[in-house]
Amino acid sequence: MAGIEAGLAAEPPVVPALDQPNRMLDDPTSDGRITARTAQVMDLARSTFPDADWSCWSPRPGTRSEHPLGRACDVTYGNSLGEAASGGALEQGWALVAWLQTHAEVLGTDYVIWQGGIWSSRWRGAQWRPYDGGGMHDPEDVTGGHFDHVHVTVRDT
Repeated sequence: MAGIEAGLAAEPPVVPALDQPNRMLDDPTSDGRITARTAQVMDLARSTFPDADWSCWSPRPGTRSEHPLGRACDVTYGNSLGEAASGGALEQGWALVAWLQTHAEVLGTDYVIWQGGIWSSRWRGAQWRPYDGGGMHDPEDVTGGHFDHVHVTVRDT
């Protein structure tokens, strides 16, 4: 898959140490706030994959989402939410995912959801598993199953 190869071939990020990774900062994608670690991952990813559209903080009342905690972002590549990624958007999504996985330790990637699957750096062997919606989403839906956007959550420690 060309997207995965591009993500694996991307230069490793130079990740400056954060004194306070959970310090809250203004989110440049919304009127909310995100953690310093989230901002750092987004900035590094944007410099490596500049064609992405990022959306991070959102209130999401009544859910267990990390978006209102400032620890999660959703990423698209020219497609709209509700429109399954295909062609270049699909390849670029896989490239970002491969990069987030490959550099999970230095970036602080906790988990990624994409194309009906979920991957977590916390799982032994860190294998992809089918995404069940996490009790919040319909995994068969284009958006609920993350067929239209990459979801990334960063660690809280």
